[in-house]
Amino acid sequence: MKYLALAIAVLGATQTLEAQGTDIAAWRQDLRVIAEQVPARHPNAFYRLSRASWDSAVSSLNERLPGLTRNQAVVGFMHLVAMVNDGHTAISPMFDPALGLNYYPIELHLFDDGLFVKSAAPAYASIVGAKVVSIGTATAEEAIKRVGTIVSHENDWFVRGLGPGYLSFAEILDGLGIADVKQPLSLVVERSGRRETATIMIAGKYVPSGHNRLAGVQKTDWVDMRPGSSTPLWAKNPGMPYWSEYVRSDSTLYVSYRGVINMPRPTNQQFWQSVFATADSLTVNRFVIDLRENSGGNSFYNRQVVRGIIARPRLDQRGKLFVLTSGKTFSAAMNLVLDLEAWTNATIVGEPTGNATVFFGDHDEVRLPVSGIAVNVSTLPWYPGDPRDKRSFVAPRVYAPMTSAQYRAGVDPAINAILARGTAPALGAQVERLVLAGDTLAAGRLIIAEAAKPENRFATPEAEINTLGYRLLNSNRDAAIVVFQLNTRAFPQSGNTWDSLGEALAASGQRDAAIAAYRKALEVSPGLPSAVSALQRLH
Repeated sequence: MKYLALAIAVLGATQTLEAQGTDIAAWRQDLRVIAEQVPARHPNAFYRLSRASWDSAVSSLNERLPGLTRNQAVVGFMHLVAMVNDGHTAISPMFDPALGLNYYPIELHLFDDGLFVKSAAPAYASIVGAKVVSIGTATAEEAIKRVGTIVSHENDWFVRGLGPGYLSFAEILDGLGIADVKQPLSLVVERSGRRETATIMIAGKYVPSGHNRLAGVQKTDWVDMRPGSSTPLWAKNPGMPYWSEYVRSDSTLYVSYRGVINMPRPTNQQFWQSVFATADSLTVNRFVIDLRENSGGNSFYNRQVVRGIIARPRLDQRGKLFVLTSGKTFSAAMNLVLDLEAWTNATIVGEPTGNATVFFGDHDEVRLPVSGIAVNVSTLPWYPGDPRDKRSFVAPRVYAPMTSAQYRAGVDPAINAILARGTAPALGAQVERLVLAGDTLAAGRLIIAEAAKPENRFATPEAEINTLGYRLLNSNRDAAIVVFQLNTRAFPQSGNTWDSLGEALAASGQRDAAIAAYRKALEVSPGLPSAVSALQRLH
């Protein structure tokens, strides 16, 4: 009887609302509630979206509703809410049982080298660790793109973190037109150049349980692509919202901070007190706060973390304090990143955050009257300290994404990147030595090679070389000019490099060359204030 009931429910879900004899006016009432309540309750629903685009989307969905299946209508609602481009304003499968979703017993994960089957129920153990080529009728890339239209987000990194989880919900795949909920899911995977097609059956009803999608499924016997024998720090103590470990071999104090929440024992305050007590009692060469799995909580608890670090200059040093982030770093965890970035000497490592620097949160729930679906709507704006800061994410100083091979081997690229820092002379020191030795060719090659490293995807060495140039300007003007020239060759589209070169040339009395450099600065960065004022002085 259980399977018969499921079959009847699935059949009903694939008929259009009109064919089911559904009261279209009632579904339109749900749409009207979304159209009215999201702008009414949100502090600025049109911060990233025009009112005209919103009204047009509402009108279009209203006209299409009769010809949509229930799954398509729900996906349409999710897409409409996601248009606000606010990660907290959402219809979320992970929180709302009214969506009535069934799940396929697989976990997909988007690594740096593609979408993979990260874990699965024992029946599908043969495809665990394989790269996904296609899901239903869509390629892996197209599936991620389509699911990104219904994942409420401010940047693509949040979609990379959450989107793959949505791809194991049968009704969502059906509503997106990727797979037919009446049929088993066809999954084409590839391993070692060989492809195979797996047929995945629905496992049962999904029980929403929060940000961790897999907490809502029976996963105790699932097979993971990483052998249990290799457990990196980040994978230890699953389910624990916060814990720490002192790695004596390299004097690293590692803090896993998966939720900005308060537990009965230890409380959040007690936990951080114990962390700082450990830091005070041991030799700590690296203090690492891992926020890669932290989707938020209560920003009130961030204060004690920041204060504790600032009160310890021995910890608060560049090259000693590190913060790990990913696309899942969100909400209160994002606020912690912003605070640490602003007030400490932390180096951010990993991937960009899932929030923009300007975001909205503290949502209210709007329950739709007909479908019963919950729409979460943000009620408060969160702004960074600098009103000019409108980045779509906080970028890492050291970009260290994880590949499938690294995950399989239990390797943590972010930790490895941290341990590698300090093992070689700083770039500035190497460039200075080469320039003073007269080997400008080697110095230029070194800068370009450093800029090309994947870890510098979001933070080029331009600023470090510029700093070297200014340091040399007072003691060795000729060497400083060479350094600035090398910087313009490595970063010719940066107005700042040309502006700095112009300043050095002007200081050495080379007026015509300085004017040429400042003009180049304005060519690549029109209106650059420092270049404009410098040219006015020189003419």
